[in-house]
Amino acid sequence: TDLTDPDVQLVVCAPEVPCGAAAQQVAAAAGETLTPVSEEQSVTDVLGKVASGEADAGLVYVTDVLAAGDSVEGIPFPESREAVNTYPIAVLSDGATSLAQEFVDQVTGPEGRRVLHDAGFADL
Repeated sequence: TDLTDPDVQLVVCAPEVPCGAAAQQVAAAAGETLTPVSEEQSVTDVLGKVASGEADAGLVYVTDVLAAGDSVEGIPFPESREAVNTYPIAVLSDGATSLAQEFVDQVTGPEGRRVLHDAGFADL
């Protein structure tokens, strides 16, 4: 699908929310100007419009496409690499540090990494 085709009903997140900023990064990386019919406040709203048929296409995160199951079809494209979010994880110096470290170890260990990978998160 050519997202710049005027006949394509494209929905994106609004620029002031993270998914909208990501959509702008992807468009810039592709050298394209997107003209969405709607700018939503959340990925859920974008997915809902695509799943319901109110829109032909929407720009959302891979993780959200996977979570949506068969209600939408994801189409990967190289420019999406320009809109990668990072999610830091750390143990704070005060509080239940041993329990926090166990959690970090679980998330960053083989099983945690497999779960994250299966959910669409890239291992950077």
